[in-house]
Amino acid sequence: MAEALSLTGMVLKELFNAIFNYIFWIVLALVALQYRRIAKARESLFGIRGNTVLKDTLVATAYGVVGGIAGSYLLVLAGINLTGIGINYIWPLALFLMLINPRFLCFSYAGGIIALSNLLLGAPTVDVPQLMGLIAILHLVESLLISFSGHVGATPMFTKTASGHLVGGFTLQKFWPLPIVTVAFLPEVSGFSPLPAMPDWWPVIKFGQVLETGLVGVLIPFVAGLGYGDIALAHTPVEKSKMSARNLSIFSLLLLLLALLASHYRILEFLAALFAPLGHEVVIYLGQNRELRGSPIFVPPNRGVRVLEAVPNTAAQAAGVQSGDVIYAINGEPVNSKRDIETILWRGPVLLEIEYITYLKKKWQRAIVRLKPHQPLGIIAVPEGEEGVYTEFSTQSLISKILKKFRYK
Repeated sequence: MAEALSLTGMVLKELFNAIFNYIFWIVLALVALQYRRIAKARESLFGIRGNTVLKDTLVATAYGVVGGIAGSYLLVLAGINLTGIGINYIWPLALFLMLINPRFLCFSYAGGIIALSNLLLGAPTVDVPQLMGLIAILHLVESLLISFSGHVGATPMFTKTASGHLVGGFTLQKFWPLPIVTVAFLPEVSGFSPLPAMPDWWPVIKFGQVLETGLVGVLIPFVAGLGYGDIALAHTPVEKSKMSARNLSIFSLLLLLLALLASHYRILEFLAALFAPLGHEVVIYLGQNRELRGSPIFVPPNRGVRVLEAVPNTAAQAAGVQSGDVIYAINGEPVNSKRDIETILWRGPVLLEIEYITYLKKKWQRAIVRLKPHQPLGIIAVPEGEEGVYTEFSTQSLISKILKKFRYK
């Protein structure tokens, strides 16, 4: 027990050092810029504001710190050795791969390539099981963050399906700054917390390489940035984030198991190195295929007006209206289009009696709310086919965009 408490204190101390490192604040600033971009896109599309950029950034930071604590314990207990996994190779390669396709920024692709290069060519020198263990644990932390907060602040959108039909949906974009602690072996411990005596079973993922004599184990902080991007067309944002988190956690646990086995059986290193990028591609394919080929839910019903989103701090939210609900009547008058709702509001009623059916429980609800002068109801309805603005999804890489720009000059 004393050893566990001592380790906990050391991990928290190094996490504190990571948070006050300038790199963490650079990552935090980049995260804030991403939330600012999302807020501007939301306001330009629908003229509404969500949470403030400061609030979104602070919430993301809080989640990131909690995720960092969980990830730190997993990395230290697994015995991931930061000095043997080729971080200096992975970051530049990940940034280069991002130019080919933005999603390739993920460590699964760069880490897999580095690991395969080591196994096939003998360079660079990296410990493949340890590297796969790092990738697995970071993705496991990401899956937890997606499960708890991936749906928060989802941005409504209109888009076209492959058949050309206009439907409603959401873009899910989250970014978290992640202070984290792992193990490193250095010539000296100055400025770091020396690693306490560990149990005989440690490290769980065995070191494949022989450490130089005279090196001392320490706890070392570093900073990572995690991001999540997805779309929700055939599911609500909550449903989508739960499914994404489940698929990513399965991938993470399988990769972690392969890393553990590969540390004992070298032949499995090839399987782990291949599974990192290919397994991640399967996760992405399953998520996108389910949304793009599934039946969209944010489409007009046969009767009533389906809600894409109830705007915060409005009459609709006060009435309990949520995404996916169908409004059937206002003040006793049936409504079947956005124009019907606008006609009722144009008369300037003080009280609104809203009748609707909830999406999840299919329960009939009736609510009476007070409407301020000139206050809108506060809903974004699903597209009815006449909307001229919609989102197109592009997989075009940054390189191809640059080449296209110069081609037409």
